[in-house]
Amino acid sequence: MSFFARLNQETRQRNLCFLVIGGLAVNLHGCSRDTADLDLMVRREEREAWTALLAGLGYTLSHDGGPFLQFDPPQAGAWPVDLMLVNEATFSAIFVAAPEVDLYGERMRIPTVEHLIALKLHALKHSHLGRFLKDFMDVQELVRINGLDVRSDSFKTLALKYGSVELYEKLVHACEHGG
Repeated sequence: MSFFARLNQETRQRNLCFLVIGGLAVNLHGCSRDTADLDLMVRREEREAWTALLAGLGYTLSHDGGPFLQFDPPQAGAWPVDLMLVNEATFSAIFVAAPEVDLYGERMRIPTVEHLIALKLHALKHSHLGRFLKDFMDVQELVRINGLDVRSDSFKTLALKYGSVELYEKLVHACEHGG
């Protein structure tokens, strides 16, 4: 049984829901970029259940950053797993709109492109330079591939709510001038 099939099976048995975020979600929205881990958004109040589930799969907690947990896989070459813990209101709003996609033969949910961009903008607002460049390029590619208008009122509202004026202006420049 594949890791993704086992994850689906274990979460169904425990009545746990999740969203695939990060690089895999970016790829599933039409962009092509390398990713070496599985990023999941889960409910904050289910932290202990997720920690137990991953421990049962042989994973060890390697970093506890509060709302972000990183787990090392049981063997080399397996998927590392990162959890983003969010409150119920945030999780429910994103989950209810999330499309189901095929990921390695399994049905899983990913945020809409707008929700994924909001997550990336939030990360950009709070990230260090190395992380900033990757997330910025992700947003730029998501905009390009999905035909979003960075000057539209809806995109500007999204960018200002989750990012900043400076970040919005950088995105407009990058998207309109190719870099």
